Amino acid sequence: MLNLRLIGMKKHFFFLLLLPLLFSCAPEKNELMQIVAGTGKVGFKDGKQAELNKPIRLAPYKDNSVIFADINNHAIRIATFDGVVTTIAGGPNKKGYQDGPASDAKFNSPHGVAYDKVNDRIYVAEAGSNLIRMITKSDDGNFTVSTLAGMNNEKGFKDGPADSAKFNSPHAVILAKEGGVYVVDIGNARVRLIKDGVVSTIAGNGKSGNDDGKPEAASFIYAIDIVSNGESIFAADAGSNLIRKIIPNLSVTTLKLKDTLDTPHGIAIDKNNNLYIADMGTHRILKINNQGDVTSIAGTGTKGTKINELNKPAAVLVYNNYLWIADLENHQIKALKLD
Repeated sequence: MLNLRLIGMKKHFFFLLLLPLLFSCAPEKNELMQIVAGTGKVGFKDGKQAELNKPIRLAPYKDNSVIFADINNHAIRIATFDGVVTTIAGGPNKKGYQDGPASDAKFNSPHGVAYDKVNDRIYVAEAGSNLIRMITKSDDGNFTVSTLAGMNNEKGFKDGPADSAKFNSPHAVILAKEGGVYVVDIGNARVRLIKDGVVSTIAGNGKSGNDDGKPEAASFIYAIDIVSNGESIFAADAGSNLIRKIIPNLSVTTLKLKDTLDTPHGIAIDKNNNLYIADMGTHRILKINNQGDVTSIAGTGTKGTKINELNKPAAVLVYNNYLWIADLENHQIKALKLD
C-alpha cells in the first residue's frame, strides 16, 4: 500500500510540474481563427451550411456582414458574422454577361468588390469580362445590376468615357476618398480611377517592372490588390513580392520591409496604419507595422484544412475589430480577433 501511495504522489507531483508548461504552449485565444462561412466543400449553397467555390475578395457590408466575390460560382454573395450566406446575384449556371434584375444578371469570374454605404451601391471588378459592374437596390428592395465602365469582352487599354473605356482583367476595386472608385487593372499594369463617368489612370506606365517615381512613370509587375487609408493607396504586387505606396498625383514608392514576401495577394489596413497581407505563397497572414517589421499572425506556413491552417489565402479585410480572411482553396471565409 505504501509503495502505491508513493507512486501516486509522484504522479501527482509530476503533473503539477507539467501543468504550467502545458498552458504556456497553448495558443492564446486571439491566435485562433474561426470559420465564418463555408463548409470546405466545393459547391453553391446559401444558408448556415453554405458552400463556396473560391471566395477571393471581401468588403464591409451592412449589419456586421461582408460582401464577397465567389469566383467559380460567378456570384456576389453576403456572409454574416454568424455564418449565414446569401447570394445577391449570379450563380454557377449564370456565367456570362447580362445586366438587369439581380435574379437574371450574369457575371464572369468576378474578383473585386466594394460597398458605398452612403449611396448604397456595390461595385464589382469583373476579371472575366473586363468590366466594372454596379449593383443597386430599388425602392422595392430588389437588386439591379448595371455596367459602370468597360465594354463586355473588349480587352485592352483605353481611358476616357466610361462606356468606351477598356480594361484588362481588373482584379480589385475600392472607394476613392473624393468620390468614384479605384481599380487595379492587372493586365494593363495600372491603377485606374472611375469618377463622374470618366476613366483615368492614376499610376502605372503599362510596362512590367518595379520602377518608383512619378505615378505616370512608375511600373508594376502584377499589382493585384489595393487598400487606402484615405490619403495613400497601398498596392500588393504579387509579381514582384513588393508593397508599393501610391500618393495620387505625387509619387509611387516601395515600402522597405525587414523580411520578404511570397506572392502577396491581398492587403488590408487598420486605424494605426498597420498593413495585413494575405501571403499566398506561404499560406500565411502577415502583419507589417510602420517600421517595416513583418510578423506572421495566422496560418502555419503549410497549407491545410484545419481551422488554423490556410490554403492560398487570397484576401484580408479589417472590419469590426476582426481580420476577415478569404481562404481561397479551402473555400471558406475565416476571421481572426484583433487586439
